Amino acid sequence: MHAQYSLSGAYYNGNGVVRNPKEGAKWLEKAAEQGLAVAQCDLGVMYQKGSGVKQDYQSTIKWLRLAAEQGDSLAAHNLGSLHAKGFRLKWTSFFDPSAFAFMKATQDFVEAYKWFSLAAANGHRQSLKDRAIVKARMSREQISKAEGLVIMFQNKKNSGDS
Repeated sequence: MHAQYSLSGAYYNGNGVVRNPKEGAKWLEKAAEQGLAVAQCDLGVMYQKGSGVKQDYQSTIKWLRLAAEQGDSLAAHNLGSLHAKGFRLKWTSFFDPSAFAFMKATQDFVEAYKWFSLAAANGHRQSLKDRAIVKARMSREQISKAEGLVIMFQNKKNSGDS
């Protein structure tokens, strides 16, 4: 799986081979499907940006969540950012009502707080700052709910049920 991950980077960046992001995504998905957290995180970002693959919200969440559940702090931070800002559709303008509605519909400060907290617990420093920004926009009830979700996630992970 590590060789597949390395090959994906070579194709994506054009290192030693002709640059081909689609071929890179193919090899990255093979490594991700075998459980390599860094590959899952990278694949989630590719789906988020529509780079080498068709932009897809569900696939973005799927791959970032799988990596974050393994303790990948960057994936957890990316999930926090995604929930804080909402999913921005590629090739749409800010003034496109359907694109803006989707972005707002995918915004969830409780989930953002949870993932920023988990990323920070795994050493991602920027997540502390981003969590504070999100926290300032949340009600006490939302903060309490988010903190409860963090504890539930950590308890589940510690019991081996993840």
